[in-house]
Amino acid sequence: MTADVVRIVLDSNQIVGAGSRWLDESVANANDHRRLLVCVAREHSGLYCDEIIDEYLEKLLERRHPPERARKLITYIIGSFTRVALVSEFAPVPPVDPDDEVFLICALDGDADWLVSEDTDLLDLKANYPRPKIGNCQEIMHALGV
Repeated sequence: MTADVVRIVLDSNQIVGAGSRWLDESVANANDHRRLLVCVAREHSGLYCDEIIDEYLEKLLERRHPPERARKLITYIIGSFTRVALVSEFAPVPPVDPDDEVFLICALDGDADWLVSEDTDLLDLKANYPRPKIGNCQEIMHALGV
C-alpha cells in the first residue's frame, strides 16, 4: 500500500455497493466496494459535502437498507471523512447527468486526487480531468495497492 495519503471522493454507487450490513459483521469477506470504503476511511482522506451525504442516504434508503443501518453508515462516513465546503457552482466540464456534477465539484473544491465511480457519465470525463483522476473501484484499488 502506498504511504501517501490520497484524497478521494466516492460516488454514491460506491457506498451502495459497499452496503450497510457489514457494519455489524467482519470486513474479512468484504466485497471490493466495502474494502475500498474501509481503506479510504482508515488510511486515506475521504471527502464529502452535505449534498453528497444527502444522496448517499437517499440511495441507501431507495435500495431498502434499514434506516438504522443507513444512518449508522452515514455516521461512519461523516466521522471518518473530511467535509468539503463547496465554493464552485459548476464543473468546468459537467457530466451528462446533472446529479453527478456535485461529485466533480466536491472533488475539485476538495483538491481530491481521485473521484471513484462506476457511472459511465463520470468515467467518460476522464480525459477532461487530469486531476482529480476519475476511475472505477478496480482502478483505484490497483493504484492504492489494495
